Amino acid sequence: MSRFMHSTELNNDFAMFFYINFLTNFQYKTFDRTKMSIIQLDTDSLTLAIAGDSRDYTQAFDAIIKDHEFYNINNGFFFRENGKQKILGVHIEKQGYNCIALSLKNCIIIDEIVLKGVILDQNPQINERTFVNHIIIRTVTAAINTTLAQRKGLMSCLQMERNAITGSHTKLIVLPNQSCFPFIYRIKPDKYFIKQ
Repeated sequence: MSRFMHSTELNNDFAMFFYINFLTNFQYKTFDRTKMSIIQLDTDSLTLAIAGDSRDYTQAFDAIIKDHEFYNINNGFFFRENGKQKILGVHIEKQGYNCIALSLKNCIIIDEIVLKGVILDQNPQINERTFVNHIIIRTVTAAINTTLAQRKGLMSCLQMERNAITGSHTKLIVLPNQSCFPFIYRIKPDKYFIKQ
């Protein structure tokens, strides 16, 4: 018996359908996947590591397009044109030379920290050094969120402590031929063989 997704379930998550469509029908056919790795994928965001050519990081996808004809015909369905807004469209929000992604919604891109469920203004101990310490010596960092809540006319101050940076991460390592591979604890790049 084949499996299917009911139309009401599909309608509740157009963004995820769009990303699946973008990945399977455009990205995998157009881009050289040996030079691109997905760091994180959520319903409203996608972070990619791209091993391009010697130009700076503003080259976007130029260096990894393998089928230029297919790209030119279909890129209007997915990417914004001339800065116009596009519902469920793909656009580059941030780009830079490095990204540290420990897990979904838990990353640093161009010195901007993103941590899901953590109020960063209330937790100044979380910075780029905290991410690096986690990768090197596996430290776990806790965060305390303070919020106000009102119930039956009574205002309360709630403090919730949670682990902000924990043991999972999706760090990528770039090999000499500019391809990326996922970080595996205690396995160094010299253990990987590159087919010529």
